[in-house]
Amino acid sequence: MRKHNFLTQINPLLKIIVCITILIVALLLHDIKAISVLVITLLTLLLVSVRINLKIFAYVAIALLTFMTISTWLRDFHTSVISSLRLIAILLPTPLLASTTSPSDLVRAIQAARLPNFIVLSLMLIWRFLPVIQQEAQRIIEANWLRGVNVARQPRQWFSGLLMPLIFRIVAYADDVTVGLETRGYDPQAPRSNSQPLRWQPKDTIFAVSAAAIVIVMGYLEWVA
Repeated sequence: MRKHNFLTQINPLLKIIVCITILIVALLLHDIKAISVLVITLLTLLLVSVRINLKIFAYVAIALLTFMTISTWLRDFHTSVISSLRLIAILLPTPLLASTTSPSDLVRAIQAARLPNFIVLSLMLIWRFLPVIQQEAQRIIEANWLRGVNVARQPRQWFSGLLMPLIFRIVAYADDVTVGLETRGYDPQAPRSNSQPLRWQPKDTIFAVSAAAIVIVMGYLEWVA
């Protein structure tokens, strides 16, 4: 669920640019202090902006600990810490962007970038499709529970009890979307209009300056200090 906070009100195109910058910077950093600054900043934003599911958080923490243990065993502790922090820095921008950006804001941002209409439609459908997959998977799991089948504890039932029904639901959803577009006379070649064009606001300037300052601090720790 999206909270009404500072990050949700930021220009979505700016957030996309910042996320891409974070991914590039995370790949370039090798100093543990610089990566720690990035990870702490992202975790703070995540805790403030996103309502975290404790079960998912526990699974992610266990996966990271497992990754760190294997990396330490294969190489050394210092390298495993840096690799783990870099992995966190690469993964965090996606849930931050997804949880603080509505599909309509994403479409406006893509249109502002002057991308072709078919790319705009494809990205919008993908963005809306991911929550649908999650909801359908949850319904299928609950339906299996009613039949006395716990899919999570019976891997042999994953294909017939979860994957196959989910595939059929995905195909049916795709057909519904196609029929809906054809019924409404959607033309990807027609010029598109926007009733709420993106506008730069003072809070966007604050966010951009803050992001630039953090990048400068990380660059100083990495290449100067």
